[in-house]
Amino acid sequence: MKILHTSDWHLGVSFEGISREEDHQFFINWLIDTLKEEQIDILIIAGDVFDQPQPSAEAQKIYYQFLFQVSKQTQVKKVIVLGGNHDSPSRLDAPSELLKLLDVFIVGGLNTNTNQLSRYLCPIYNINNEVELVIAVVPYIHEYKLGVRTSFQSEKEIQSNFKQKITEFYFNLAEEAEILAKNAPIMATGHLACVGCESDDAPLEVHMVGTLGGLPNDIFDPRFSYVALGHIHRAYHVENSNAYYCGSPIPLSIKESKTARYVQIVTFQSEKNHKPLIQKIEVPILRNIIEIKGNLEEISNILKNLSWKTAKPPLLAIQISVNTYIPGIDLEIRKNLNHLFFQNTPLIAYIRQIPILNNDSKKEYTEVVSLKDLTTEQVFIKMCESQNQIVDNDLLKAFRSLLNEENI
Repeated sequence: MKILHTSDWHLGVSFEGISREEDHQFFINWLIDTLKEEQIDILIIAGDVFDQPQPSAEAQKIYYQFLFQVSKQTQVKKVIVLGGNHDSPSRLDAPSELLKLLDVFIVGGLNTNTNQLSRYLCPIYNINNEVELVIAVVPYIHEYKLGVRTSFQSEKEIQSNFKQKITEFYFNLAEEAEILAKNAPIMATGHLACVGCESDDAPLEVHMVGTLGGLPNDIFDPRFSYVALGHIHRAYHVENSNAYYCGSPIPLSIKESKTARYVQIVTFQSEKNHKPLIQKIEVPILRNIIEIKGNLEEISNILKNLSWKTAKPPLLAIQISVNTYIPGIDLEIRKNLNHLFFQNTPLIAYIRQIPILNNDSKKEYTEVVSLKDLTTEQVFIKMCESQNQIVDNDLLKAFRSLLNEENI
């Protein structure tokens, strides 16, 4: 049995106001072809299907058309969709009964009653109606849903409590999955930050314990032969475990454009104790995001020699070092680009003029930062500072708790 593991599509996302819809459609066309060529049996989308809890009509159209294409054009037996921290659990779950007709199994979020484990277990049957695999479908889990309270507790206490609760949840799922599976293998999913992640591997911290680093690898019951994870946008194996991240399939930031994008194919043997074969497949990219820095002359030379190997020209993020502000430079750069590349012109995401500061001007200059360059937490801190409010760890902890509750 062959499973394709993907995650973090973020349908509806934009980069500096430029829609990534065309990039997503390019990936989806490739994915449909790959599902057919590789004869994939199960497809897993491990959370953050959408970029916003209330996705645009265009983003939803891409999602539903894709599920219909999988049903009609491939041999995939089951599509597994789980909610991420960017998704609305209720919005994902709403059409789940209807999508069962297309063999789509959806778990948008965790119920408050975590004892109802059957909701999270998806058995896969062969042509003889025998179970050949059981998947424990675990979406993004807010601490609150597991009974973890953050008030009047230290970060260490929160982390310890959350680790205990989520470990118990995966253990209980493994117990139930084994009963269903009999002698067949079992696997699980998740949408969380685990050890090995870096601070900018995902758009925002997914848990209160994120400030202390990722969750430990021993939260996953070892009986799960493979754990398909989402949330981190970089592909890597969680050390000393059966858990893997496949990363985002299109580059969503400058950093992500510097590394290859992947999906992962997992091949299970029929025997329960055999380890699955794991294969990373590189995803072709429609276009990258390139950051260009330097003075005006250096920028001009870089643009003259700009080339790319992708199907479409890149998105450009340009930072020009200047002594004083140069009016009209944006228009001049855009005209030069059109002249250099004609109809195959790279799109400019932004052009920013960065002052060259000497020792005297450093004291006087305060960089003006756009709101869209700041996280929600950074905006909160700046607002507090403007009101002469001291921002301590307790205040930040309370704010993060409120922020995370938006996704409950």
